[in-house]
Amino acid sequence: MTTLVRTSEQLVVVERGQFALCDATAPFDGRPWELPALEGRRIAVNGSGLTVASTVTMHDADVRLELWDAPPPAEAGEAPGECVLSVPSGSVTAWSVPHGPVGEPMALDGPGSYAVRVHRYGGGPRARARQEAADPPLFTGLESFVIQLWRHRPPSDGPEGERRR
Repeated sequence: MTTLVRTSEQLVVVERGQFALCDATAPFDGRPWELPALEGRRIAVNGSGLTVASTVTMHDADVRLELWDAPPPAEAGEAPGECVLSVPSGSVTAWSVPHGPVGEPMALDGPGSYAVRVHRYGGGPRARARQEAADPPLFTGLESFVIQLWRHRPPSDGPEGERRR
């Protein structure tokens, strides 16, 4: 049975339609400006950082990080993507692109590679229209994300589960 090990909730400033999830020890200097171009993708890995695309250019997004002991069940929200992220420190933190780390880092199961699945709720054209129609414009409650992480285990090919060499 798959078990949720821990969660962390953060309010992340989204600017230029993106935010990041990074290894907790990643240096801040220059980092936000080195995020990869998403080029139509919803997520992109850059070393020990993961860039997540938002459908709203600038707002505060609720982000819930979840650590699982195995691949979790699918969430109901739109799933922009899955990837594998290297986490040398064994902890991650959400990053606001222009401002750096947000809140306290969340400890994982130690250093290593983690599978990551990102789910988005809200957002899209309706959220952008709500933001523009409000006076003053809305910057909260437009979009939220759930980021699920679990230890990545590469596929094996032997009868006893030996790893490929």
